[in-house]
Amino acid sequence: MGAALAVVSAFQTSLGAQSAPPRDPSPHSDAVLISDAASVQPGGKITVAVRLTLDAGWHTYWSNPGDAGLPLEVKWTLPAGVTAGPLQFPTPRLTPQPPLMSYGYENEVLVLTELTVPANITIGSSLAIAGKAEWLACAEICLPAAGPLSLSLPVSSSPGSTTKWASALAATRAQLPGDESPWQTRSWATATGYVIQFVPNAAAAVALTKPYLFVDSASLIEYPLPQRMARAGDTVVIALTRAALSPKAAMELTGVITPDVIAPDPRSWRVSSLVRADVPRSERARAEALFAGASAVDIGGVGAVVAAGSTGAVALPDPGADMTLIAAILFAFIGGLLLNLMPCVFPVLSVKVLALLEHGGMDDPAHGRKHGLAFGAGVLLSFWALAGVLMALRAGGESLGWGFQLQSPAVVALLALLMFALGLNLSGVFEIGLTLTRLGGAGSGRGYGDSLLTGGLAVLVAAPCTAPFMGAALGFALVQPAIIGLMVFTALGVGLALPFVVLASAPKLLRFLPRPGPWLETLKQLFAFPLYATVVWLLWVLGQQAGINALAIVLLTMIVLALGAWLWARGVRSDRGATRAVAAAVMLGAVVAATMAAIRAEPPAAVAISAPGWEPYSAARVSELRQQGRPIFIDFTAAWCLSCQVNERVALRTDAVQRAFSNANVALLKADWTSRDSAITNVLAGFGRSGVPLYVLYPAGSGAATILPAVLTPGMVVSAVQKAAPTTVALDGVR
Repeated sequence: MGAALAVVSAFQTSLGAQSAPPRDPSPHSDAVLISDAASVQPGGKITVAVRLTLDAGWHTYWSNPGDAGLPLEVKWTLPAGVTAGPLQFPTPRLTPQPPLMSYGYENEVLVLTELTVPANITIGSSLAIAGKAEWLACAEICLPAAGPLSLSLPVSSSPGSTTKWASALAATRAQLPGDESPWQTRSWATATGYVIQFVPNAAAAVALTKPYLFVDSASLIEYPLPQRMARAGDTVVIALTRAALSPKAAMELTGVITPDVIAPDPRSWRVSSLVRADVPRSERARAEALFAGASAVDIGGVGAVVAAGSTGAVALPDPGADMTLIAAILFAFIGGLLLNLMPCVFPVLSVKVLALLEHGGMDDPAHGRKHGLAFGAGVLLSFWALAGVLMALRAGGESLGWGFQLQSPAVVALLALLMFALGLNLSGVFEIGLTLTRLGGAGSGRGYGDSLLTGGLAVLVAAPCTAPFMGAALGFALVQPAIIGLMVFTALGVGLALPFVVLASAPKLLRFLPRPGPWLETLKQLFAFPLYATVVWLLWVLGQQAGINALAIVLLTMIVLALGAWLWARGVRSDRGATRAVAAAVMLGAVVAATMAAIRAEPPAAVAISAPGWEPYSAARVSELRQQGRPIFIDFTAAWCLSCQVNERVALRTDAVQRAFSNANVALLKADWTSRDSAITNVLAGFGRSGVPLYVLYPAGSGAATILPAVLTPGMVVSAVQKAAPTTVALDGVR
């Protein structure tokens, strides 16, 4: 850390020029060295403390700072024979910095250390204690701070009087974790993290009312997520969520347990418990069953309501944190079924309907079943591939969520070109046998590969959507081991594919479909227009992400693509291979040029949110509004999320909802996730979600937030606002 501070200091000096004032070495904070004893004795010990004071709204960190920060460090300069023990930090406080959670202190903290004085020190001399302290002072930003420490104490033969700091050091000693814990502990690993069980040693043991375990091992747990606590009599069980890269095997779980983090209780004890693999299954089952009981609560999550100067709060309930695997699979399956009705899947409905119509004319029902199964296989393979890539990137430290591929301008450009090519194909401009432009067998008749690719296209286009029930299931899947996560994604894929597979596989249902004829060609051309509408939407998304220049290049590419399709059709009719080769080269070159333009495009400058009353989301703004006691509505959205755009038009922009917002003085924040934003990704994860839309409503005062459904109606929003408002808001008859 000293080297880092030196680099920062040198850099600032080089930029400051000769006229710049010197940098404050300890911004918004100060450090002094104090002692409770007025003198020292030869061969004795003395406790000194580094007293850190911080400006209002600023904080510093515990020995394990949590998600971010650095602890206090001291480099001592001591007389010969004098030794300093380790720094002793008092029990920290929760310091939420959404979407992160840190452990630290506000206003003032005393960090103790014990000095051992040699026996040969001369009585009547002075003991000069010196050192240099380095720490971080943080609010919205973090500033490195440093300061000299010095203290001179006389050496006497007998204990002298105390100093004015005696009571402060005594209070800090009371906040130091005790070494003799009044509980016996047992720990084991679960699918999502760790469970630690506390059994009191005696009937008079301290009651754990709202306990919190400050884990002192870095990168072991997800600090922003709440700790789940349940009790049975005097036995208390706490569940911790494992960090992505933490070990799952036997290890030592260490930290500091405080009985009541909300109060807070000044007492705390050190905990050291081996995470065992040999805990009886029956004991684990009994303990973990407590989490489903009425006594189970979430404590200390970053989603908690934290008032100014508070030391923690009961966390916002996380809809996915305590979900079982069976519930997640069921929710994913239902979400997959409903995904067929979401606007994101509309572009491929035309291809699916045309395929079903063709199946209706088949004399062999088994052929329809094979097409249905091929489509289902395409859906499942695509979901597995997408989930595998997403999990691998998240495990590598990337902050990604559901729909992440459409945060890439290159992917959006390619998808727009693909939809345009499909539209040209359905319009009859050109035909290319078993290729991406013949997905679904709409005209080729017997290609199972077409149905397989149709399933893949359905997943690609459906990925930006989050249907009801999907959000919590995906949030659960992305924090599980890979095999469990893939089980949830499989259920989602089965739900999406099932309606088509059933229709294509049931001979009795196929008989009700009209047989192919000349009218089918007209219908096929008509179904091209929803695809062209999708192209317009994707181009709008691309313009938001990559700017007007990249958009113009992709539009020009579409003209070249149409030219290549026209040349291809002429080559097919004249049976000229050279013409088809030129057409293929033209189309391929156009696609490559558009992709490179999207990759190299500079994102457009930030544009102010045009909708009246809305402002950009930031964690700092949420904290400020919470301190003011105002209700807050946060819209987590993205330009490529069609469900988000539909909700905005049918619910959020309506007069009734706008009146409710205005009457209740609701602050409106918009978290735009169109382009990759790790901060928003982490906030979504804190709410148990991996994608958008997400709608969060904080009530006036200090109540817990409410998560609204993924599909909104005006009446639903107005009713939620009425409950969150400090006074009743009229519903105006909205349903």
